[in-house]
Amino acid sequence: MIDIGINYLKENENQNSYDSTYKYLIEKGYINTLKFPGKHCTYNLLEEFLNFSEKMKCKVDIHGIPNMLPAIHSKKCLENVDFDTLKKVINNRVNRISTHIGLENGERLNEYNLNSINEILKQNVEKIKNELREQKIEIGLENIPGEFHFDKLTFTPEFISASWENVDFGVFDITHAKLASEELNMTYEEYLKQIKHKEKVKILHVSGNKDTIGKYQTKLDKHVLIHSSEIGDIIETIKEFPNLDLIVSEYAYNTKYSYEKEITIEAITLYTIVTTMNEEKVITKMKDLEKSIKDK
Repeated sequence: MIDIGINYLKENENQNSYDSTYKYLIEKGYINTLKFPGKHCTYNLLEEFLNFSEKMKCKVDIHGIPNMLPAIHSKKCLENVDFDTLKKVINNRVNRISTHIGLENGERLNEYNLNSINEILKQNVEKIKNELREQKIEIGLENIPGEFHFDKLTFTPEFISASWENVDFGVFDITHAKLASEELNMTYEEYLKQIKHKEKVKILHVSGNKDTIGKYQTKLDKHVLIHSSEIGDIIETIKEFPNLDLIVSEYAYNTKYSYEKEITIEAITLYTIVTTMNEEKVITKMKDLEKSIKDK
C-alpha cells in the first residue's frame, strides 16, 4: 500500500485550527503522512510539526530544511542552514529529506562545467548526510518547473534523470513537469516518456493547478484543489513509477471554501485516487464531497 500524505498547513505562529482536520483525516485512515513545510519553513514550525505528527502517530515527509536555498546544485544551497539547531529539532524523528534539483533562480548552467556542477551536488548531499549522520538521512531530489527564470537545461528530462542517479531517491512533481514540458515545447506525455531512472522515484507530488474562480490567475504553480480534469494524468503518472511509497498533495491555497473544508476534500480525493485508480469513481466522489459541503 502506498502511503498518502498532505501538506501540513499552519494558520499562524501561535495556533493552528487545522489540527483537528488533520486529526480527523488520520483517524479515518484517509492519510497517514504529513508533509513539511506546507508554506513556511522555520525551525519553530518544524519542531511543532514533528511534535504534532508524533502525537498523531503519523509518518512525516520533510521537503526542505529551514534557511536552505532549495537548489541542490547551487554553492549557496546550505550556507545559511543552522545544523546544530536542526539536529536538536529533528532528534532522530526523520529518516529522509528532499529538496529541489537545479541552480539558484537566474543562475545559468553554462557558468559551470559538468564536473563542477556534479561536484557541487555531491558536496551538498554529503554535507547534509555528514551533519545529520546520527539520523541516517536519505536524500531525495525533485524535478523543478519551467517559467520561474530557472535555466531550461536544469528542468529537462535528461538533467532530472541524471540528478536522480546521484542520490538515494527521486521525487516527481506532476505540475512541475507540466510547466517544464510546456516551456520545452513538449507534451506532458513526451516529457514523462523521456524521464529515465523511474525506479528511483519514491515520492509523487500532486496538487491542482486550475483556479476555477480566478483567485490565483497570475500564480504559475497554484497548489489549489485537484481539478477533475487532472485526475486522468495523475492516475497514468502513478503507473509510470513502480517503486512509489508515498503520494502527497501539496495543496496550500484555498479557493471556493474554507481551508478546513478544502483540506478534507483534497485528502479524500487523493485517497480515492490511490485506492481505486479509477477516474470515474474519483470524479463521482469529488462531486459527492462538494455536494455534502454545500449542503452544510
